[in-house]
Order: sequence, then structure tokens, then C-alpha cells
Amino acid sequence: MEILQTGRSQSKATVKSSVVCCLLLLMALVACSKKNAPPTASGISAVRPFHDLRELPGTIADITLTGDTVRIDETTSRRILKSVGSDGNIFLFDDSDPRIQNLHEGQILFLENIAVQKILAVARKDRLIIIGTDYASLTDFIQQGHLKWDAPIQFDSLFAQAGEPRPSVPPEFLAWWIPRSTVYAAGSQPSYSGKVDGWDTTIGITPGANRLNLALRVSRSYQGMSVTVSSKGYLQDFLSSADIQVSPGNLDHFSYSAKNLNGEMKVEYAATRGEGDAAGIDKPNIKLPPLAKIPMPIAGVPFTLTINANLILKPGFGGKKEAASGSFRFTYSGDEGFQVKAGNPQSSGAIDGSGSFDHITTESLAPHAILIGMAAPKITLSLGPGPAADVLQQAFPSQLADTMADFLARTAAGKWAKKKIDSSFKTEAAASVQTVAVGTMTAAGSLSMVPCKLTRLLLEFKGGADAYLLGIKGFDKEVVFAKKEFVTREPDINACGDK
Repeated sequence: MEILQTGRSQSKATVKSSVVCCLLLLMALVACSKKNAPPTASGISAVRPFHDLRELPGTIADITLTGDTVRIDETTSRRILKSVGSDGNIFLFDDSDPRIQNLHEGQILFLENIAVQKILAVARKDRLIIIGTDYASLTDFIQQGHLKWDAPIQFDSLFAQAGEPRPSVPPEFLAWWIPRSTVYAAGSQPSYSGKVDGWDTTIGITPGANRLNLALRVSRSYQGMSVTVSSKGYLQDFLSSADIQVSPGNLDHFSYSAKNLNGEMKVEYAATRGEGDAAGIDKPNIKLPPLAKIPMPIAGVPFTLTINANLILKPGFGGKKEAASGSFRFTYSGDEGFQVKAGNPQSSGAIDGSGSFDHITTESLAPHAILIGMAAPKITLSLGPGPAADVLQQAFPSQLADTMADFLARTAAGKWAKKKIDSSFKTEAAASVQTVAVGTMTAAGSLSMVPCKLTRLLLEFKGGADAYLLGIKGFDKEVVFAKKEFVTREPDINACGDK
């Protein structure tokens, strides 16, 4: 592999409204994971199974860097990098390396196996150099070339015991990238417990032979309204694949997929309304901590694979002292993937799934409804340091870099301050595929002339990449691979809504 450098800068009305809500939930579940605010929780696990993807059979890594790219080898980066900001965008170095001394706005900072970032601002304080950065797209630092891989994601070996690193990974390399407290033995159960978006949250994952088992529970009480949702399921081993081809200044081809996906999730819910005034919950969106973060370096380019789950919970009761509970499940199998050619995205592979409500129970005189959305799994390939920021911060603590943020803003004509204000509206430099399930239950209430109950489970398989990764202005397009809908009604008559 060669890397060169060249120059370049209810009733039917009620039922129909529930369908609309389901569609809105599908969109909201996807949007909820696109914000780039600092994470509420760092997640359960980060593992380093791959020293370099070039070690895998069939991998291609042949790129020429742009003239604006300043590449610094990993050994030097580890020596001179002193702190990484909590949002992954401020880098603090000592001034011992001339390449750092000469950095300026507009260049691309390429720290091998750590970060590739566009430089927005540079400031000096004593013997320290503070660099304010933003995401870099593939075409910002690759003049031309080809990256391609098929990486097996095998959970029993990914979460290997910390004291037994894979032979292909130098122990000292594993130690600095992945703190030992975040690497788990197969069969152990790492867990997370805390507040996420105002919800009491517990998550447990159990890596086992050929799959990752997941159990989670969220609950919240608000002005007399109480909601609890628990879910159990698994994701089997799969193949993470990408193919990136760049000609001078252009992204000719980009494809990303998760192949041989197979999994199942069961979701149980319970909601009650007491004497309080709240007819719904105040914070329905829950972006859960990552279930796994897997660095995927190739020729020094620091890609990260993240596995996530997100939730949206929206109960609605027409009266007080009411309750609803139930459960549904969904399965999926196949390939989720897409490709982008000449700026046009299209689906690749084939994915299928099934789902159903297991049971529903309601205690209500008035009409009521509950909507539960889950995006799981969402499998994301990222280039920016955001998803791996907490991992970096354990090697390069963020406190010092964070204290320099205001200093940097004062010395860079407010550019960094503006960047920080705008950051919550930006997406990651990432591509993703995901399975989204939205379950809706509506009931007319026992006082209704026809006490209808209608359940609707929508499954949607989708993927996409954003403009920050691809370098295509205004891209941010999604591709829907497949949709399925499962409807039941009690009694099974047209008066209870359309199937």
C-alpha cells in the first residue's frame, strides 16, 4: 500500500391520526441520532479488535493525500497530544514538533489512527498550541485512491478478556486506545445505569458465541404520568463492508453495508395516568448510549463503527386513572446497504423482517393511545472523533482542552465560538444503516359504542450518509431498503379502522 501527497486545497379519524404519528415517529427516530451535541453518556464499551484493516484478506488501501493535509505518525501524535476537548473538536499539543508549529487555518490535520479534522483556528499559549477543528470529508484529505474492506464483526472475540488481547494487536497499542475497564470477557455482562434524556436507564449487554445479547429498561414519571419500557433481544455476528473510490477532487463511488444481519427484539411497555394534569410525557426522545464502539483503522485513517439503539415513547390518555400495557416483537435478517454514485444514492442488498403485538391490556373509559418507536440496531461508520471522543479522552483527558476553548475563541475572531453555537444543528461525518420499528396501540375506551382496539407495527429498513463524510454539499439523503406493516384490530370490523 502506498500513500503519496500532492498539491490541492380512533374511529377511522383516530386510527388515521395514529398512522400519521407512526410516520412522524419513523422520521424522528432517525433525526434523534443526527444531533452532534456532546453525548449524555459515553456508552458501555469500546473494543479494538483490528490493528489495521489491511490485515484482513481482500482489503484495498491505496490513497494519495491532498497537499493541504498534514500527516503526523501515531507515535509522535501520542507524544505531543496532551488533551482532546469533550466534544472531540479541540486538540491541545505541546510545541515540540515543527509540523504542529506550522499548522494554519484551512489545512487538514491527520493524526494516524486518532483523528482527521479540518483546522478552523490555531492559537498559542506558553508552550502549548491549541487547534480548533471541524469535520473533514473524505475528499478533503484524499486526493485520489481506493479504500475497501470486509470486516467480520464477531462479538465473542470483540469483547475478549482485557488480559488476553488478540495476537494481531500489540498489547501497548490496545492499552492506550482502549482502557482495560472497557474491554470485557465473552460471557460477562457489562452494564450502564443512569439518567439519559431525563429517563432512568439501565442497559446490559452480554457478548456470547456468535451474537450480542441486549437488555434495557427505561422509566420516567411526570406529573402523575408514569411510563416504563423494557426490551430484550440480540444481534448476531455480521460483516461490515465499505468501498470508497476517489478521483482528483471527486468521490466517484461510496458504498457501505452491514451484511448477514440477523436479530430479534421484544419490547414491553406499561403506562399509567394518575390524578395529575399530564396527558402525555414531557421528554419522549431517548438517545441511548452506544452499545459498542469499534475503531476500524485503515492505513492510519481512523474510522469507527458504532452500534446504537434509540427510543421514542409517546403515551396519550383522554382521562385520569387510566392504564395501558402490552408487548410487541420484531425480527430482521439479510443485508442492509447502499451506494452513492455521481451523487445519487441507491439501495444494495436485501433485508426482510417480521413483527407482531403479543398482547395488549387497557383500563380506560376514554379514548387513549400509546406509541413506541425503537431504532435497533443502528450501525454507523464515522470518520470524525465524536463517537470515539470518550475513548480519546481517557488517553488524552479533556479538562485542559476545554479550559482553552474561550481563549481560542478570543484569538480566532469568534470563529470557534460560532462553531460551538452551531454544533448542535450538525450531523456527524458518518454513514449508517438501521432497523426502525414503531408500534402503535389505540383504543376507543370502554364507554365507546364499539370498544375498538387497533395495533399497528411498522418496520422500516433504511440507510444513508451525510454531506460531512461524502463532501457533497447538501447531500444528507436516506435510502429506504424495505418497509413492512402488521395490523390487528379488535373486533375485526371496518368500524375499528382500516387494516
